[in-house]
Amino acid sequence: MKIVVTGATGFVGKWLVAELLKQGDEVTVVVRDEKRIPNGWRDSVYVVEAEAQTLFRLEKKDFPWDHADIFFHLAWAGTAGMERADTILQLQNVHTTCDAVRLSKRLGCGRFVNAGSIMEYEAIQYIAIDGSIPDMRNIYSTAKVAANFMAKTVAVKEEVFYINVIISNIYGVGEKSPRFLNTTLRKMLRNEKIELTHGRQYYDFIYVTDAVKQIVLAGKQGKVNSVYYIGNAQQRPLKEFVVEMKQVLHSDSELMFGKIPFSGAMLTYKEFDTSKLEKMGFAPEVPFAEGVKLTGEWMLEKAYAY
Repeated sequence: MKIVVTGATGFVGKWLVAELLKQGDEVTVVVRDEKRIPNGWRDSVYVVEAEAQTLFRLEKKDFPWDHADIFFHLAWAGTAGMERADTILQLQNVHTTCDAVRLSKRLGCGRFVNAGSIMEYEAIQYIAIDGSIPDMRNIYSTAKVAANFMAKTVAVKEEVFYINVIISNIYGVGEKSPRFLNTTLRKMLRNEKIELTHGRQYYDFIYVTDAVKQIVLAGKQGKVNSVYYIGNAQQRPLKEFVVEMKQVLHSDSELMFGKIPFSGAMLTYKEFDTSKLEKMGFAPEVPFAEGVKLTGEWMLEKAYAY
């Protein structure tokens, strides 16, 4: 298949491109800086250099084919840290997502895959409640909701086959973000005390190589205007994951559960069919303990834990 990927130099994007190449697909990546392309790709992918906010300027002549089959849109600025609270940046992401749908139409793509977020569901469930107290990090989650709803609507108008993949908690070798699992792993490798919530909220973590296989499966075989959860069919309380991480890493960190007040949504995972992709033939290959071990070893090798 002929595939277009935005956000290809991000953590998930790099692994997604690697999986597509492994499956024998022809891949074009849209990146803002060609210098960020891994050396191993240079003879394997076609590169279109463009800022995300300029996708509306791109035309078929900028790409190597007369048409493409699938457009995977992963580009999103400000996925972690304080940039999640940047209203201008997050609204630009919404606009860019709609531009990406229109670009996929110009390229003759039969399918458009949007990288959604589990935080969409947290925002819908929590912010709408009377008396809820959202914080500025919810700007990111509400932008994800808007991007999904608006892009889906644009796709219907443009007659583009739309799929939203709900990314939960992907982790693994190569991630450098300050997200929860990454931050907690680093603290454990340093044997620091770790302040946590009560840990009773249900969570799910999936290793990145499994996650990108799910994303590709949803893109190639998913149904129009459908949602596919990227994760495992079984969830557990967060506390169980944290305790297992400490055991795998042989950490001396003190786990201070209940030290941080919990606010926000308590997802039950009944919000989506977490087994949908397994019914389509997917089976996860990397257990949580193995994924934590691989990620921790990579952090130590790169001195990223310090």
